[in-house]
Parts: sequence; structure tokens; C-alpha cells
Amino acid sequence: MKRTKIDVLGSKRMNVQDLDEEIRAEVQILGALDIFTDAHVLGVTKTTTKICEEMEVSYEFLKHCVLCAYLHDVGKIKVPSEVLQKNGKLTEDEFKIMKMHTVYGYEICMEYPNFKNLAPIVRAHHESFDGSGYPDGLVGNQIPFEASIIKVADVYDALTQRRQYKEGYKQSQAIGIMLDDARKNRMSARIMSYLINYLLREVAARIEEHENNIEQFKEQLSVLHELETIYKSIYDRGYTKKSQRKLERYNLSPGYDMSTNANLLTAKQKALEKEREWLEFCKEEYKTLKKQLAEAVSLGKKEKWYPNISY
Repeated sequence: MKRTKIDVLGSKRMNVQDLDEEIRAEVQILGALDIFTDAHVLGVTKTTTKICEEMEVSYEFLKHCVLCAYLHDVGKIKVPSEVLQKNGKLTEDEFKIMKMHTVYGYEICMEYPNFKNLAPIVRAHHESFDGSGYPDGLVGNQIPFEASIIKVADVYDALTQRRQYKEGYKQSQAIGIMLDDARKNRMSARIMSYLINYLLREVAARIEEHENNIEQFKEQLSVLHELETIYKSIYDRGYTKKSQRKLERYNLSPGYDMSTNANLLTAKQKALEKEREWLEFCKEEYKTLKKQLAEAVSLGKKEKWYPNISY
């Protein structure tokens, strides 16, 4: 099946006509209540899109999943702000209140004729194959397939995104936590494998970008070192026609001098070192994600949650 891409996040909002004005307003209210939740909705929508693209699903199914992802947390508009915006871990009672957002989301979607078919998916995005999820304790393929896709995207974004009370995990750490859930039959390792494939390409692109940046910084530093030699000569022997001709080759801006060059050298050297650090980080992430992909594929081969769906 041909992979179809759609720009669901154009201009930081969904580029989808199917969302009517009222439901869009509900999601915007959610964003106004909590900037972290707003970012999370967009993150889950983007990740859901990437997973579906990796699966090479039909355009209609992709759009369907994207709408569900966009609305998956809409029920949080009915969660009290002191719980939604709490700067710390929720108490057991507060978590019970927070879990109701799945039911509230279902009820909101059921109010709109165009979204009634999305309501069960919005309700089920926190369910687990082993029955330990909420709100209904669904088991196995009682959970809608789309909800299982959104769960993978939701958990990944929740783990990697910075919140009021925590920093986000790096990608491989998040996948490691999710693989543990997959081993315990709480989420689909096969769906996870599509996410990891996307992440591998993303990290590979970052590796290439850092490698290109390193080469650029090296070239810039080479020029700055040449200028440093010229300025040292001027400092030792004074300004001459020869040194003037050498400086003219570099087309320097007015006011550029030895001090400017020294400051740039320091700044570019630090930037180069930072790029090298990021490059090593990304290479390690890539190696770890490759291993995690192998485990996800292995676990996924044993899955029998959706026997009638090819994915």
C-alpha cells in the first residue's frame, strides 16, 4: 500500500476540515488550561501520524487515527485545574479523578454526530491488553486497534516530554520503559516497532546534521586560525602592506580585529565540542534503538491481539 503523508500539524494546529468549530474550541480550551497538555496533544498527534505512515495505512485510516489522537485527551477540560496543573505527583484520589478524563472524552465525542465513531477509541486509549488499564479493564482485542496505536504514541510522548514536575526521558530510555510494558502484555510491541523505525531515521538524520556541522566548524576554525597567525604577525612586527593584503583576502567586516577573532575562535571551538558531544550521544542512541527494534520485532511476532488486522 502506498505511504500517504498529510500535514496534520501545519501552523501548529491540525490542517483537517473534519474538526468542527465547537470541538476545536474544546481542544483550545484544554490548551489554555495547561501548556504542557497542549504540547502533549500535538506530540501524540505527530507521533500517531508517524506510526501510521510507517505502517503504510490508507489515507482514510490515517486521518481517522489522527483525529482520535487529536481528541484523545479532550476530556481533561472537565478535570479540575488543581489536579490537571498540579506541580508534582498525584495522590491516589487525584489520580482517580484524572483517570476520568477518558470517560469525559467519550461523553464529549458522543455529543457530536461526526465524532461518535471516535468516542470508543478516545475512551480506550489507556486500556492494556492484560486488563490492567482503565476505565473499563478491557482485555486483548476488546481494545480498538486505533486505541492501541494511540496508546504507544501517548506513552512515548508522556515519557519524553518535559512536564511541570519532571524532565523528559531520552528516546531510548522511553522505549526501554515501553518495552517492559510490552513484555508484560500492556501494549503492542509490534506497533512499537513502527515507532522505533521512525525514530531510527530521525536519529540518523540528526547524526548526519551533526557531522555536517562539525565539518563546517572545522572549516571556520581553520580560517580563524589563519587570521590568528596574521594578527600575531601584526602584533609582533606591526601593520604592513603585506599583512594588509593578507587580511583583504578574507573580506572582513568593518571593526573586525584581533580581539573579535579571538572571541570567535573560543566560541566556535566550544560549539565544535558541543556538536561532537551531540554526535556521540546520537550514535549511542542509534545503537541502543537498533537493539530495541530487534527486541520489539521479536516480541511482536508472538502477538495475537488483532488476528484479522494486517500490521
